Amino acid sequence: MSEDWTLVLSRILPTQVSNLDDLIDGGEVSVPRGGLLAPVSEAAPSAELWHRALDGPSHIGIRVTRSLAAPDRAAARLAGMAIERSVVPVILIRVDFCGLERFGLRIERLPDDPEAAGAAEEELRKFWDLAIIIDGEEIGLLG
Repeated sequence: MSEDWTLVLSRILPTQVSNLDDLIDGGEVSVPRGGLLAPVSEAAPSAELWHRALDGPSHIGIRVTRSLAAPDRAAARLAGMAIERSVVPVILIRVDFCGLERFGLRIERLPDDPEAAGAAEEELRKFWDLAIIIDGEEIGLLG
C-alpha cells in the first residue's frame, strides 16, 4: 500500500508558526535555546516492527481519547513519522471528532464503552496487523 504523505502534509495549514524549542516536551525541559536534546524513552521498541516485510510499511495504532488541541501539529508529526520510518499510523479514536479527519489519515472510530472499545481495538489490531498501539497522550500528541 503506497501512501502519498506529501498530500497529508499539504493539507496542514497551521494558524501560526510554532517555535520548535517550545514544542520539545511542552517547553518544560531545561535545554538552552538551540541546544541538542536527545530523545529519551524507557520503553523498548516493539520487536514486532522488525518482523515485517521489508518491501512494505509497518502499521501502528495511535489511540486518541479526546479532541486534539492542535490537530495540524499532530498531523504533521504523524506524517513525518510515516515518511521517515515507513510506519503508517492508524488513528483509533474514542470521540466523535478528534481533528485529524480532515488531513486524510486513516481514522477508526471505537465505541464509547471501555470493554467494547477494547474488543474493537483488538479486532483492528488484527485487521491492520498493527505492530503496536500507542496512547496519543504518551507521545504528546494530544497536548
